[in-house]
Amino acid sequence: MKIFGVIHLKGLPGSTSNSLPLDEIIKLAQNDIDTLTEGGVHGIIIENFGDAPFVKDNLSKRSLVSFTTVVSKLNIDQKLEIGINVLRNDGLSALAIAEATNADFVRINVLNNIMYTDQGIIEGKAYEVSQLRSTLNKNIKIFADVFVKHATPPYGSKIENHAKELLERAGADVVIVSGDGTGEETDMSDLKKIRNIVPEGKLAIGSGLTVENIEEFSKISDIGIVGTDLKVDGVLDNPVELKRVKDIVSKIS
Repeated sequence: MKIFGVIHLKGLPGSTSNSLPLDEIIKLAQNDIDTLTEGGVHGIIIENFGDAPFVKDNLSKRSLVSFTTVVSKLNIDQKLEIGINVLRNDGLSALAIAEATNADFVRINVLNNIMYTDQGIIEGKAYEVSQLRSTLNKNIKIFADVFVKHATPPYGSKIENHAKELLERAGADVVIVSGDGTGEETDMSDLKKIRNIVPEGKLAIGSGLTVENIEEFSKISDIGIVGTDLKVDGVLDNPVELKRVKDIVSKIS
């Protein structure tokens, strides 16, 4: 299993949650990146987590420029796989940022179908995403959530059907399975259903991984996206702690 750490950017200029100058946001993000790199992660996902409450799917131009500026000024080891996630669900902006900053992939929470979220009903834009990606000057992979956290699928939906459609119809390269919310453990039965559908190397866990459960989940999943458990005291708003990173990485080495 590869371990991807998450950089939760503080509120960016353009969001209602912004309280720090851009230089301070960059400094805090760089500190976490340096710790994750030293701890031995395989990749990093950078997301505008501090921008809550999030816009549904159209990041403001000011926030888009701020996000791009932050990423472009970060010093990141070229050996790491770098991903961009624009919350809540702006895959087009994520692709634009990824191209401008030479990132390797984007994470899109709702690529196809619909989900009921705290931002309202979000509809996937797989066609628009595919169309833009085809014009880019770099091959950027799409990591797509199935039954994304902090959301509810339409009544009667089956997670295995949604996962199959992501791969066969929506253009996803990697499928992400998560728990109900940030830091909440992924349901093992859901993961096993998806494992039967998703080819080797293309299944990721998006929440709830800890040093206690990482070995069990690594037997099924190819990628582990870890955010909360790598922070000091396991608290989301805290900086990344080196020991916690090394402890998790050592479990799958």
